[in-house]
Amino acid sequence: MPRFGSFAASALLGAAFTAAAFAAGGGDLLDRSTTVEIGLVLASGAVVAAAVARAHPGRVGGTVALGAFVAYAALTAISILWSIDPNLTWVEANRTLAYLAVFGAALAAAHLAPDGYAVILRAMLIAGFAICGYALLSRAFPGSLASTEIYARLGAPYGYWNALGTTAALSIPAALWLGGRRSGHPPANAFAYPLLALFLIALFLSYSRGAIAAALIGTIFWIWYVPLRLRTITLVAVASAGAAPVILWALTKDAFTKNQVPLDVRRSVASAFGIFVLATGLLMLVAGLAIVFRVARRPPRAPVRLRAGVAAGIVACLVPIGLFTALSLSDRGFSGTVRASVEALTSPTSKTPGGPSRLTVASSSRARYWTEAGHVFADNPAAGTGAGTFGVARLRFRTSELVSGHAHGFVVQTMSDLGIVGLIVITLLTAAWLAAAAGAAGLVPRGPPRSFDAERAGLVALALCALVFGLQSAIDWTWFVQGPTVMTVAAAGFVAGRAFLGSRRPASLLAQHLGPRPRYALVAASLIAALVCAWAIYQPQRSDAETNHALNLLDKHELAAAASAADHARRIDPLSPDPMLAAATIDDARADRTAALAVLVKAVRRFPGEPQVWTRLAEYQLDSLARPADSLRTIKGALYLDPRSQAAQQVYLAATRALEQSAAASAARPRAGRRPGG
Repeated sequence: MPRFGSFAASALLGAAFTAAAFAAGGGDLLDRSTTVEIGLVLASGAVVAAAVARAHPGRVGGTVALGAFVAYAALTAISILWSIDPNLTWVEANRTLAYLAVFGAALAAAHLAPDGYAVILRAMLIAGFAICGYALLSRAFPGSLASTEIYARLGAPYGYWNALGTTAALSIPAALWLGGRRSGHPPANAFAYPLLALFLIALFLSYSRGAIAAALIGTIFWIWYVPLRLRTITLVAVASAGAAPVILWALTKDAFTKNQVPLDVRRSVASAFGIFVLATGLLMLVAGLAIVFRVARRPPRAPVRLRAGVAAGIVACLVPIGLFTALSLSDRGFSGTVRASVEALTSPTSKTPGGPSRLTVASSSRARYWTEAGHVFADNPAAGTGAGTFGVARLRFRTSELVSGHAHGFVVQTMSDLGIVGLIVITLLTAAWLAAAAGAAGLVPRGPPRSFDAERAGLVALALCALVFGLQSAIDWTWFVQGPTVMTVAAAGFVAGRAFLGSRRPASLLAQHLGPRPRYALVAASLIAALVCAWAIYQPQRSDAETNHALNLLDKHELAAAASAADHARRIDPLSPDPMLAAATIDDARADRTAALAVLVKAVRRFPGEPQVWTRLAEYQLDSLARPADSLRTIKGALYLDPRSQAAQQVYLAATRALEQSAAASAARPRAGRRPGG
């Protein structure tokens, strides 16, 4: 690929990654997520079509991983048939379909531009810089960018600190590649130093323990496997030394350590923080330029490299030895400390302190959600309750009023949502991708011995970006946040597409013998499939918008138009109860209580796993129809699905009081009509 075209592609892809992160945010708003997913599917369809049109002879790698991904996406969509909340499952199927499209496009891009690994790595650095830089700017300009922020931890632009920490963590292997490579221009490579320092600052100030651990594992693997150790160790040491003062300074300020501090408190340190970060970046850039030009002019001799390697090895050995010694000399001893940490991590009742002190403890609220996921799985072990439904299924088993739509772990979420079948599919997907990545990275030799060239190092960096994300998302719900996930899936797809790097296997018959007409037909099919998928993704959001339109018409007392809009919303998305609930409200406003009751009863029968429809019917029976006995029978269904629902409990108490008052009035009426002495 020409140099200008490569840099232009990196800039365009980096802008796309950044736009996806900022547009989707935390992934919890349907309209924003839908817009991003439609864009991903259409762009991916165009890439696949281009790859088919310009297919080169050669075996396409990653087909097994792609097939496993297709199976996972298909299972997610098929689970609508048994889902307790089909609308949530449709939304989750759309998300998975968008990720599948990105994976397939990246795999096709690996065949279309085999040397495109640098394009993706530079794009990830651009996006990582934009996202983490914005998070730091939000604390330098809190009045403009974070006036409503209540948490000490950095979380912008996602509104979720672990997603930011994961973005910084998965960007670190790309920075190690940039600063450690022998190819490229020294001034460009020097930017790895300020970038890595920025990523470290964002990572630690997010206080994301899982992201820190995943980043550490990825860095260790890079140093162990890639023969650029002296360059990497120098980069890590210098960037860490630059980031450490900023981190330590921030840990002494209430704005970075305490939640719900006033805006004035955050403003009081904002300018100093911004200047500190900017100075650190400039200092790291100067240091990076000095180092890379010094190495370019006079590379270290073998004795120097040997001494540096020995020193790094000694330090690497002393760290675990010191940690083991410290734990052994503690009050609980080594085994007692480890056992206590495991108990704190897995106890549903453990509490995690806020601020920097959370980095020194193992306790987490995740165990509470993991336990609830286990209960849901025990009730539905074969196929789960439907993709994306953990937030509803957990209500029966929750022990507090905490609200969570996710199980805080991709594996336990899959176990809850899709049961044993889902666990089997994601296991196959993981194994297939790891096998493909091992082939691309040269861990599994194919053909003659391969040198550790620039392409191999780049593919290892991409694989580590995906691995870092995978490790963190295994214990968190970052899979549902489009920003870091899209970057990861793109990296994983490209690595899988290069699985046969260096292989002498025969070329693909499809690539060799496919004529012009069949190719054009496949191009057209790819584009049509992308359009169809984008249209399917749009439907839940379209229905939601039409439902809101119906309620707006109701507020304007345009009842006929409101009823028509609600019916239209139901036809668009028959899997959502919201249009039916809106229709019942409109019927009641039209004084047609019989129709309103019929719609609510139909909603309960169609969505029996949704507590809100039971509660809504019980409220209507009690307040509008004055049927407390019917309301009491109905609300018991809502309380079965969500025993801790305050709304359902209030309806239950109100219906009980109404029945008692009715019974008392009935008992008093005969006595009032009886004659004295009669």
